[in-house]
Amino acid sequence: MLSVAIKRMGLPYRQKKSLYLLVMISGDLILYGNNIIYFETGPVKIDIKGKIIVILFNILLLGKDKAVLEILFLQKFNPKIDWITEEVKI
Repeated sequence: MLSVAIKRMGLPYRQKKSLYLLVMISGDLILYGNNIIYFETGPVKIDIKGKIIVILFNILLLGKDKAVLEILFLQKFNPKIDWITEEVKI
């Protein structure tokens, strides 16, 4: 199922080399599969404020327009998050 969804989106993907538990900032496990992330995208170029960065994304099948942002990503790019409209702006 995972490979079908990823192939449909046209993203390169691969098995993660280092598996780790998926936890919230509070330290609680996120209830997803068996709490482990197994796949990541290949290098993806994205434009953030006119700056092209190459980044790998962990892959979780959460549903349409859903994402989990890593704390390191949040610290580095400091996005503005509107929790009411669920919009993220960098």
